Amino acid sequence: MGKKEKVDLLQKMIEVKSVNGNEKEVADILKKVLDDAGIQNEILTFGNNRANLVATLGKGRPVLAVSGHMDVVEVDKDNWETDPSELVEKDGMFYGRGVTDMKAGLAALVISMVELKEAGTPINGTIKLLATAGEEVGQPGAEKLTEQRYMKDVDALLIAEPSGYRCVYANKGELNITIDSKGQAAHSSMPKAGINAVEHLLHVLNNIETKVKQATDGIENEVLGDTVFNIDVIKGGNQINAIPAFAQAQINMRTIPEFTNAQLEDIFKEVIDEYNDQTDAQIDYSVTMNTIAITGKEDSSLIQLIQKIGKPYLQNQEMSDEEIKQAKKSAELTGLKFSKDEILTLGMSGGTDGSKFLIDQPNGFDYVMFGPGNDTMHKDNESLSKSMYFDYIDIYKKLFTEYLK
Repeated sequence: MGKKEKVDLLQKMIEVKSVNGNEKEVADILKKVLDDAGIQNEILTFGNNRANLVATLGKGRPVLAVSGHMDVVEVDKDNWETDPSELVEKDGMFYGRGVTDMKAGLAALVISMVELKEAGTPINGTIKLLATAGEEVGQPGAEKLTEQRYMKDVDALLIAEPSGYRCVYANKGELNITIDSKGQAAHSSMPKAGINAVEHLLHVLNNIETKVKQATDGIENEVLGDTVFNIDVIKGGNQINAIPAFAQAQINMRTIPEFTNAQLEDIFKEVIDEYNDQTDAQIDYSVTMNTIAITGKEDSSLIQLIQKIGKPYLQNQEMSDEEIKQAKKSAELTGLKFSKDEILTLGMSGGTDGSKFLIDQPNGFDYVMFGPGNDTMHKDNESLSKSMYFDYIDIYKKLFTEYLK
């Protein structure tokens, strides 16, 4: 494929507004490319225009699974300098929703397979592409593929999430909980005639946060660090002179093996039950996302190959002193390491579909997250270096060939 075709594929993928859905439209685009190259593939639908796609190149063992998700997060178009549903090229960068997280990574995987097929490159084993739906919310796509046993014969797993030129071999788990507080409306001049759902919600949130921080204090994973607790969404009430009858909060936690998701959920249940018993509150909770932490092998053969193959591409980046300074600052803010000379290995808080793929083998698997991107995922004006996109296609081709030599 020429550069134009590679950009055109990414453009078509960006044009699909796959915000927590519509992944089948992305899968259809990828299927045509794979069909044209003669690569075996199938779309696995599961309603409401949602779908996974599985493709295989080669046969036998070892089996290298490569994966990327087709969904993206919501966008506030007013805050963008370009149209987020278009791939815009400007000053050596691509802009568009999902270009970093993670349609460029997925496109690079597909293009690499196509070019290996077209070149007749010997593949002594199998490359298995797992393109998933719903990674951003609940990871239903990866969960279904695991249940359908698409991971049963896999020897190594590479997920093309945006790592930049780093190897991420460990990811925290994620536990999202929604708390609903039901009260009774009344005029604000007569608060005793009602039950203030907002006040009860604030009290119980304070109790939960205190209990979680006390329970997790001093408990860390040597690679992943400590438990992260965030209250990310809160809403309630509808006007200034009325006692609110309903309030809701959404909490996001990033978890480690040393303090499990189940232990955290137990704290929520205990605190809420106790608060309901002691007050006139009606508070309940529901779990909306539950994924485990995973830790691969830092010195795996796959990671060692990535470091060897990717190092020249990293060192060939033309970064100014200011760009290096900004990259170091960004790495510091996100808790990551930075090097312009070596492909580093590390763990990170962000999760991947690996939590579902490796549900039965979360520790010690030959796993790595390695894909094109930067720290603009989920942000306004999401971007990606054009050169990194093309570099990763070359890296993947060399990596697949070397790993399956």
